[in-house]
Amino acid sequence: MTAQTATGEDDEAIGLAFATESSDVGLRLAYERWGGLVLALACRVMDRADAEDVVQQTFVSAWRSRDRYDPTAGPLGAWIVAIARRRIADHFRSAAIAHERAVDPSDALDRADGAHADDVPELVAGSILVEETLASMDEPQRTIVRLAVIEDLSASAIADRLELPVGTVKSHLSRTLRRLRDRWEGTHAAHPA
Repeated sequence: MTAQTATGEDDEAIGLAFATESSDVGLRLAYERWGGLVLALACRVMDRADAEDVVQQTFVSAWRSRDRYDPTAGPLGAWIVAIARRRIADHFRSAAIAHERAVDPSDALDRADGAHADDVPELVAGSILVEETLASMDEPQRTIVRLAVIEDLSASAIADRLELPVGTVKSHLSRTLRRLRDRWEGTHAAHPA
């Protein structure tokens, strides 16, 4: 038996376990087998942090839609790669849409520049700072923060809406809020009241 034949049989067994196991054994096996491939595909077109998110999104989507996988129709690896390509495309589509919808903070800053500092309430200045910071973020961080702050959604509700793992949402929120806090503290240290 050649190595390629053994791999092919292993792939078939993984596909069958993925399609028939009610536990996450099939998912774990599929991730171990094709997770590196999906990461490599994503890293070709985006930074590693976004690529890691795409890997998570790919396997979450695959697991949630495993009832649509038919082992007789083709190999599981090809099916997972097709999902990964859609997740990569979704990443760039959502980034483009967010870029189109993004508020240009320079418009608000231009209006605020002509006003005396005492005329601009701290709340407005804070809003400008938040908008500037949000505009400088990539997706999905920007959308996650907007959903958390503006729509007041929980991390699990955001994860469900965006079809992301809850851990990914929490990690994006944590990094973004830390970034906002650091920027806020830096602004207030530079301009004490």
